Amino acid sequence: MGGHSRSDGVPACPYCGAAMTWIPLRWFGRGTFVCDRCGEFPDLRPRAEAAADPRPSAAPSATINTVADKRPRVLMIDDSTAERDLYAFMLEGYLRVLTAARGAEGLELAEKERPDAIVLDVLMPEMNGWEVCRRLKSNPHTASIPVIMLTAQDEPSLVEEASRNGATRLLRKPCPVEKLASVLTIAISTSRDRSGAGWTAPGA
Repeated sequence: MGGHSRSDGVPACPYCGAAMTWIPLRWFGRGTFVCDRCGEFPDLRPRAEAAADPRPSAAPSATINTVADKRPRVLMIDDSTAERDLYAFMLEGYLRVLTAARGAEGLELAEKERPDAIVLDVLMPEMNGWEVCRRLKSNPHTASIPVIMLTAQDEPSLVEEASRNGATRLLRKPCPVEKLASVLTIAISTSRDRSGAGWTAPGA
């Protein structure tokens, strides 16, 4: 998978680095990469594209610029290049994914682009996810954007911490992409219902 391959060319899990196995037609008729330790990473590309190229070989560009693109936009802020690229690749069939490697970069991009949702890693250098979330929620231009926090930590108190800082949801890493997609769909739909914009989720 491009930047996610080991030295022997075998796709590597972005979380533990172990070799992954490609299984075609596993997840609702789609192929998936499987890590024995961390679970499955389904291929969520449009079916026509996946059929023409059944085994993905590269991650997408960080930002997709298509004038007629009606997909909701999601900003992913994470210092791990592997995780950013993998989730961007897996979600691109339904969402336009913009990425940022640091909190300050994410704050600037969020105010400029006004995405429909933000996926935010907790543990990052320079500015952690909690501080980024607080700044997003204190800025009137980004306060209404739902924020989904991702963390590898498992302390029960983190759920309350996420709520206290204004996050919509806290998800544990490794998070299956189908679960992240489902949470994002609900968060975006709820946010648009509140604003009166309305949105029909993919496949509805």
